[in-house]
Amino acid sequence: MKTVAINSSLTVIGGGVSGVCAALSAARAGIQTILVHNRPVLGGNSSSEIRVWMRGATGAGNIFSEEMGVLGFLKMRNLYENPEFNVIFWDEILLDAVLGEKNIRLFLNTNVEQVVCEGGRICQVEGVQQASEIRYIFRSSYFIDATGDGMIGAEAGVPYRIGDLPYTPENQQKAAELLSCSILYFIKDSKKPVKFAAPHYAYDMDYVETLINKGGRIISEKQTGSDCWWFEYGGLCNTITEIQEIGLELKKLVLGVWNYIKNSGKYPEAETRTLEWIGSIPGKRESRRMMTEYELTMEDILKQRRFEDGAFYGGWYMDFHPAGGLNSEEESCVQIPVNVYTLPLRCLFSRSIPNLFFAGRNIGTRQEAFASARIMNTCALSGQAAAALAAECMKETCSPAELEEGQIEEIVQNLLREDMFIPGKRNADPLDLGQKASISASSEYKLRAEPSDRTMRLTEESFVVVPFSREGAVKILLEAEADTKLEIELYEADLPNRLCPGARVSQQAVPVLKGENWAEISLSGMKPGKFGLIYIKENEILSLRLNRIRNPGILCGRKNSSDYKDPCVEWEDETLYAASNLSDGYARPYGGVHIWCSQNEEKPWVLLEWERPVRFEEVRLYLDPDLSMEIPSSCAGRWDEKHKFTIRKGMPPQLVKGFSIEYYRDGSWMHFSAVKENYQRMAVVKRETAVEAEKVRITVEETWGDLRAQIYQVRIY
Repeated sequence: MKTVAINSSLTVIGGGVSGVCAALSAARAGIQTILVHNRPVLGGNSSSEIRVWMRGATGAGNIFSEEMGVLGFLKMRNLYENPEFNVIFWDEILLDAVLGEKNIRLFLNTNVEQVVCEGGRICQVEGVQQASEIRYIFRSSYFIDATGDGMIGAEAGVPYRIGDLPYTPENQQKAAELLSCSILYFIKDSKKPVKFAAPHYAYDMDYVETLINKGGRIISEKQTGSDCWWFEYGGLCNTITEIQEIGLELKKLVLGVWNYIKNSGKYPEAETRTLEWIGSIPGKRESRRMMTEYELTMEDILKQRRFEDGAFYGGWYMDFHPAGGLNSEEESCVQIPVNVYTLPLRCLFSRSIPNLFFAGRNIGTRQEAFASARIMNTCALSGQAAAALAAECMKETCSPAELEEGQIEEIVQNLLREDMFIPGKRNADPLDLGQKASISASSEYKLRAEPSDRTMRLTEESFVVVPFSREGAVKILLEAEADTKLEIELYEADLPNRLCPGARVSQQAVPVLKGENWAEISLSGMKPGKFGLIYIKENEILSLRLNRIRNPGILCGRKNSSDYKDPCVEWEDETLYAASNLSDGYARPYGGVHIWCSQNEEKPWVLLEWERPVRFEEVRLYLDPDLSMEIPSSCAGRWDEKHKFTIRKGMPPQLVKGFSIEYYRDGSWMHFSAVKENYQRMAVVKRETAVEAEKVRITVEETWGDLRAQIYQVRIY
């Protein structure tokens, strides 16, 4: 067998979303990076091989919490180029992004088998590429283990947990109860009768009947894709050494269930339906978790603990699945909603191997915390954070444990610059000239009520979200069929969550007369710099009047739905959408809207001015892709309320599509750059040579549909 040695600064092992985001982040920082993946396609569980659609904080009820950064770049590109969310094209989005980075060398179908350490550090990893019959030796200064199973860390001798127990030869995995694996399938309606003959290894109908209807596991002829996540098995097995057996068992279950649907006679509508696709390998939820410098706990999540080295965030439910999987009598899944929480850099490394970092579901968490942090969007963010940590260690030629407070802050600021949201962290980048400018705009939108002819009937628990900056009251326009009361509970939070509302401030009952009325809700007791979540008790004779236009940062909806709407509200706050928001340190909603919004006008602009001329070469705009809506990787099959998901239709209208940048020097305006087809949340414009300017003007030429311009933050470098 031929042997080839490859040298680089960083090797990332594992090409799931965490590994892809780690490699892209490192490459964009100028680091020569190798990405090694043991499958033919990138994406891990989100790939066309497994087809789990990506979820995150927004999907669990957290509003304004959609994950951005490198993941956001990939998702926005997917939304633009793959609006049908075809999982095959999601594979290509990832591959094209990786191949488009000059600092990445990609090795697919390459299984790392050996880890070589010298002097307590990894010096190389070795693996064989299938079909080519080449053994590769990857030598690097630093490594990121994004394998999911933590294979690199385990081989290097980093202690790890199976379940919540530290692994020892005496404490085998069978003693642990883990989250099971799943195999998905997709069906289609052929519009003509289609027969199905089950293979001999499929489970028979009698056995299938013992499985269904237990723990809420209901089957139907319409189920497809992620409707079938509960085809689970393996939580009482070794999910690494027994993965082949787990996969075969799952195929027996899936094909047995499909045979039952097709041939039991109980599902007549199944006559024309056929299997379009079935997974060949299981999607794995849990295996090893490394015992890192710090292990995130359930208490950290529930108390929303802030960490000085906080670098990324989660917000998915604490999502518990029975270890017994499909054979269990327990509920198929118990989901406890949580507010957005922070994860520290210390979850990404162990002192035992100072040049190794972790990303994905193998990072340091206790098992109950893992139930939330394992979700793919959070894993992707951990990849970007791990790459930023590795970059700082390379620059300082040190281990992560040796980094000082100022160096940690530099990592945080680098992540914020690359559009990572870190709860409670502001832009304090000393290189950002935008923070040193005085900022004005062609206009500033003032919140206004423009009642439409649409209403939202309060037939179930509902809510209204408003930002709060000072004492007073908010008025909500209602329509009542008879005299009644509006019963509400007021909560406050940095980021609102429709399922987990936060700290209660007050309880109010507001009289409402028959007809159309403004109900005044007191915000007394709320802290400035918080969002108010007005929780409304169901009242079948009351309806919320909806607004004709969208007021950024203000929305309403029902507790159990992500289909958010625009309430008709009224209160006075002249600064809500001011141009000063562009340099207030936040690039997205957090305790307030933090956005500049123009009036309806042709070609609105913002102007940055300095007392003395500045020299710059790069402008970054942080725009509004509607952070209250999920951007999926692929289609789940059925987009319905069962998934608490509202499908996107087209590009977000409030996103800036076209803009131009000019700079002022020596009495004249000069052209810097123009963008005509932007589809990204973070728009970066850079020139090869720097220019000197007294002023910079950014003109919004076009949006994707909105009549107003909206920008969260402007940075100048």
